[in-house]
Amino acid sequence: MWRPSVIIVLNSGAHQRSLPEALLREGLLRAAVRTTPDLDILEPGPDGDLNLICSFPTYRIGNRILWAIWRRIPARWQKFVPLLGWLIVADHRISKRLPPGNVFHGMVGICLASLRRAKALGAITLIDCPTLHHIAFQREVQIDCASAGISQNDGEHVMRSGIIRRCERQYETCDKVIVYSAAAQRSFQPFLYSAKTSVVNPGVDHHFFCPGPTKRPGDAFHVCYVGRIEAPKGIRHLIDAWKRLALPDAELVLIGRVLPEMTDLWRDGPPAHIKLTGILTAEGVAQCLRESDLFVFPSVNEGLSLALLEAMSSGLPLIACQDTGAEDCITQGKEGLLVPGRNTEALAEAIHWCYQHPKKLAAMGKASRLRIEKQFTLSHYQQRLIELYRSVVIS
Repeated sequence: MWRPSVIIVLNSGAHQRSLPEALLREGLLRAAVRTTPDLDILEPGPDGDLNLICSFPTYRIGNRILWAIWRRIPARWQKFVPLLGWLIVADHRISKRLPPGNVFHGMVGICLASLRRAKALGAITLIDCPTLHHIAFQREVQIDCASAGISQNDGEHVMRSGIIRRCERQYETCDKVIVYSAAAQRSFQPFLYSAKTSVVNPGVDHHFFCPGPTKRPGDAFHVCYVGRIEAPKGIRHLIDAWKRLALPDAELVLIGRVLPEMTDLWRDGPPAHIKLTGILTAEGVAQCLRESDLFVFPSVNEGLSLALLEAMSSGLPLIACQDTGAEDCITQGKEGLLVPGRNTEALAEAIHWCYQHPKKLAAMGKASRLRIEKQFTLSHYQQRLIELYRSVVIS
């Protein structure tokens, strides 16, 4: 079988870290560009290993300086620190070193110059979009910010028009847009390039994220969330639902960076039975998931969050929102429960049902793990991508 020659620019998602090696094993890799923590270009060597062809040592230093500045200034001024501008510089450097190949797979928001260069070299071009369409994403974030009384000028949330336009130019230029779920694909429907979208569900390292010991009767009920602790993730609804329930012998664990906007909810410390862990290592997240009984993810602006797949791989049942990427991995009542977004009452009812039905909850957790093993491992993701590469070249 004739094999495509693939050039891939990797994003920061854990599901893409092993892609170069997988493509190398299949004889499909022409080059891989890594953008974290350094900017490196790698190509297959004569010994069958990946060899570093080009590195940009100033990239990591500049990236650290910009992030350090950005994190230390007030939110209203953060828009003036050009984080994306630094990545655009990286894009231009990549484009000048791009080798010829017949498939180019880049990431949205960054690879405009390299995308154009790849097309000039005759490659079929694909852009990876792990979120909703950026205009749809922006709309959902603005609704959540407005309901929480957060300024639209908050640098943490609102995307600048220049960034959105850059993403649109990539969608207009490329041959295919890779989206992670049916919900993400629907978010592209209002646009002329919607026919370019192809759904490729991501995968998770199911060996790393694995179930913990079976819970014993009488153990405390632990509910877990992983992600940014912010209004656009639906956290205010989750906290309100948790306070309303006041479940005995239960704890809500929130893993992730707490944004300043949330501090009004716990000026005197977090509410009772809510634990804030801050940012944890991957090992720390995996351990917390193994120790939990239920994963709740109240965000409505997701393509398909890897946090959902990691929780499912850890053997947890889930509560997530309808009309999001969660519907690609959760069947109502089987792996978990789907509730209307931004609905505190429905969220509270779902959590309470799970609390009252531990045996059914355990069965959902087993179904979650089985769903991952059958459909959402890293190997499944890699094979879906490889099939797409082959299909676009043949067509």
